[in-house]
Amino acid sequence: MILIVRGIVWYGLYLFLILLPLMTAVVANPSRISQPFLVEAAVGAGFVGFALMSMEFALISRIEAAAQPFGEDSLQLFHNLMGVTALGFILAHPIMLVIAGYPANCWLNPFAACANLATRTAFFSILILLLLIASSIWRKRLGIKYEIWYVLHGLFALIVIFFALVHIVMIGRYTSAPIMKIIWVLYAIIVLSLVFWYKIWTPLTNWNRRWEVVENKVERGDARTLVLKPVGHDGFHFSPGQFAWIKSGRTPFGMGQHPISLSSQGDVEPGGNVAFTIKNLGDWSGEEVPALRQGDRVWLDGPHGVFTMDREQAMGYVFIGGGIGITPLYAMCQTMVEREDVRPVILFYGARDEENLTLYEELQALTTQMNLTLVPVLSNPSEDWQGETGYITVDIMKRYVPRQVKWFKFLICGPEPLMDALEEVLPAVGVPPQNVLTERFDMV
Repeated sequence: MILIVRGIVWYGLYLFLILLPLMTAVVANPSRISQPFLVEAAVGAGFVGFALMSMEFALISRIEAAAQPFGEDSLQLFHNLMGVTALGFILAHPIMLVIAGYPANCWLNPFAACANLATRTAFFSILILLLLIASSIWRKRLGIKYEIWYVLHGLFALIVIFFALVHIVMIGRYTSAPIMKIIWVLYAIIVLSLVFWYKIWTPLTNWNRRWEVVENKVERGDARTLVLKPVGHDGFHFSPGQFAWIKSGRTPFGMGQHPISLSSQGDVEPGGNVAFTIKNLGDWSGEEVPALRQGDRVWLDGPHGVFTMDREQAMGYVFIGGGIGITPLYAMCQTMVEREDVRPVILFYGARDEENLTLYEELQALTTQMNLTLVPVLSNPSEDWQGETGYITVDIMKRYVPRQVKWFKFLICGPEPLMDALEEVLPAVGVPPQNVLTERFDMV
């Protein structure tokens, strides 16, 4: 209940900050000469779009208090949705102005004779925003390396905000009132503070919290397990199922932070090692991770996330993992063994074939140490495979899940197709929505 209240408060604050410029403009100067409806609507759309873009920084700033009620993956997905929503409002701004009679050439051609600083900054702000959205949606299809995209994404966002502020100031119609000047300064401070928080302050606090590679182990499914030890500090305690942002290199600054689930058991003693199992998905995971050697430096920002059985107490659990999404579930199983937890766990593990069953032998070993039923489901098995085949369907789940399904919590982590399919499967099995906790590991 406390988390629900906190979630409502944070969402209310977010909504308030989105509408604050618009509400302030309405009451700041009621005696101002009224403009045609389309012009007023265009200005309102611009204000909302600008506020949405500013708050995009808040959604990815890794502020733990704000993330706990929702989960980092949910905030990231919401960030993606709000980015497209902001684009819609911002595009509506010039479109309605042109329809209202403003010369289109001045807005669409920054080199036109009638163009000025206000229209040029508006044009380039929208152009760069389009590049930002397009490069995010089609990053993999365009072959843009994650590290390059990560830097460009943040840089583009700052340029969009800067040009938009210049545009607002140059127009001047809504900056003459002192309260509106305070509003625009406030949003500039918010954006700069958030960037400072997770680009400068967080790496600075991690400077004396170095980790070193103890082991780099090859796993099934073209994956590797990195075992890390804290150097000069006690490490961190985490709940099984959480993740951390990992960066390799000499300093915690720079490009290339990657969200990876911890694959070691959660109840780590102070100074204890932690492990991450990382699948080769190209870029960092396929190039830098295999090259890491014992003693190499690694930097962690974590733990993060709310995908953990510690948050969902129940009489038993059904874990459903696909691909490398098995890692947080494996961490939970290890933790239950360490705690001598005898509650039943049914683990459905979807993969393409036997070779892609990462950590399969380790999971099989856990079936002798805890009350675990392991159900691998292969979509392209070999001829001698004796287990379940195809995909995790209603029929397969009904063969293993007990009828007292309402007493079980379902924790699911995997790729988009698996998550989307289970949205239909689980209700058919009779699983109440409140009994389901998910994490989409491909969130960036």
